[in-house]
Amino acid sequence: MQSSQIPRGTPAPYGRACVNCSHAKCKCVLRTTGSDCERCHRLNKECRPSIPARKRGKRPSASSRTAHLEAKLDNIVTMLQSGGAPSGLAVDWELTNASERQKATQGPAVEASSHAIMSAGIPSPCTTNSPSTHPSPLDLYSSVPISPEAAEDILNRFRTQNLKYLPIVYIPPHVTSQQLRQAKPFLWTCMTAVLTPETKEREIQFKKINELINQIVFVDHAINMDILLGIMTFISWTTYSRKPFLNFHAHVVMGIINDLGIDKEIPKEHTTLQAFKCAVGLYPRTPTARTMEERRAVLGCFLLTSSIALAMFRIDALRWTPHMEESLSILMDAKECIEDELLVSLVKIQLVVDRVYHLRRDGDTQPPMAFYTQALQSQLDAAKSQIPTHLQQHGAVLMHLANAELTIHDIAIRTPALPNSPDLHRLESLYASLQASKAWLDHWNAIPPENYIGISFVLFFQFCRAIVDLYKLSTLEDPAWDKNLVRDTANILEILDHIRCNLRKSAERIASQNDPELNVFNTGLKMVMSLRQAWEPKIMEVWYPGVACNGVESDISQADSALADVAPLSGFDEAWMMEILGSM
Repeated sequence: MQSSQIPRGTPAPYGRACVNCSHAKCKCVLRTTGSDCERCHRLNKECRPSIPARKRGKRPSASSRTAHLEAKLDNIVTMLQSGGAPSGLAVDWELTNASERQKATQGPAVEASSHAIMSAGIPSPCTTNSPSTHPSPLDLYSSVPISPEAAEDILNRFRTQNLKYLPIVYIPPHVTSQQLRQAKPFLWTCMTAVLTPETKEREIQFKKINELINQIVFVDHAINMDILLGIMTFISWTTYSRKPFLNFHAHVVMGIINDLGIDKEIPKEHTTLQAFKCAVGLYPRTPTARTMEERRAVLGCFLLTSSIALAMFRIDALRWTPHMEESLSILMDAKECIEDELLVSLVKIQLVVDRVYHLRRDGDTQPPMAFYTQALQSQLDAAKSQIPTHLQQHGAVLMHLANAELTIHDIAIRTPALPNSPDLHRLESLYASLQASKAWLDHWNAIPPENYIGISFVLFFQFCRAIVDLYKLSTLEDPAWDKNLVRDTANILEILDHIRCNLRKSAERIASQNDPELNVFNTGLKMVMSLRQAWEPKIMEVWYPGVACNGVESDISQADSALADVAPLSGFDEAWMMEILGSM
């Protein structure tokens, strides 16, 4: 037994006993002389060293342990990134591994080239890792051939027509269509889709964009400001859909804003999840101030979702926060563009409308109607006084003001008349509603028919409210209400004829031989014609009692909802405009 390094007469170390002692489970004691142990020498046996049952592994060095830990952290980071961590969080995160951090900061060439473009006013898009099996926004755009001249025309029309009534994004005048396509590919894709005149091609693009939204948002979770602005543009000016979609996409937009965290201040303390990220090797980047683009997007989202909430009563608007209140002041004080002042004015008006929505939603009608309307009217007057002088006659501002007055005084139309004496406050509200509906429809008729394609759903919702309220005022059963005054002030039949003429002109501009129903203005034209056909007997009966209409005595009774009088509108139940009529 080899024992050159072990003193004789001492027990063999653990695992170094000879074979015979190991089998006998005896203590193996090395002799002071010779190479065998005392037991083997006494029994005159061959002393053979035992084969070790296990080998002690080599203790890893500190450098190898560090490399192993870094590999684990890299694996965790990869899983977090593949899960779609939003790139626009208020507190973003970096790797502690210097090599990975350097790799992450190296973006594709298109982002580097667009950074110089966007530094003048539009921030560059955040890079995201999407599966290559699904089309990117640039792939979708490249599948639609468009000349440079046509692209510039689309951008110019979007600036001058679409953003004139709904300024949810600012595109500096010096930015070209090619630059915008590189910096905001998805926004550009949605712009070209909503402004495509050919209805069949537009329907194809709408389907592709819907598929792309589902892939990016729900599968890849690769959201950023480009995706947010693109979806907001898509839902704002998508002029036709075979299925109602606004409620669903409104939730999507609000979810993206919440994930990006741009609707509130930058948090000063870490949440539990953020603290966990720090523990696994991620640390927060230095928080940056909110950009003007983010502030516009949040305020624009409130304007869109509040309009949808009031019209359909299925969702609530984006929750108003102190940060959004701060954004109103910042945008107004900065005066970066006239569109910012317009957006701030529209949002202030919509805030009053949103309060009416919450009162109606919660059924809070305990205060007297006069107190209810006077308080809200005072708030609207305060918002009106803050509108800049150069915007006080702006078409969008005037239409939103008229719509707000209609919404405030709508309770007077819904409230039944007193049997004995007239309610003077109610009559004042009814007259205010009449003036507001007439004003709104006058502003609508002043819009050239060729510009209808640039009108957002917000104004289409307001159109439905104005025309329905005017019909209710024209047929209101109240002895104290002068219906002849309504006829002389705003003749609803003449107004419908004028609207029908303008819609026919718009429908002819984007005529489709493949599927006329895909032409939203054809759909709107049929709706207006059906409204006139359904409402005319009742209106004529009210205006001229005892006189037959078209040779047939009308016996149509007034219903609480205007939709009850629109029975001939069969086949329009999938159109989103009918959803609005049904909720009023």
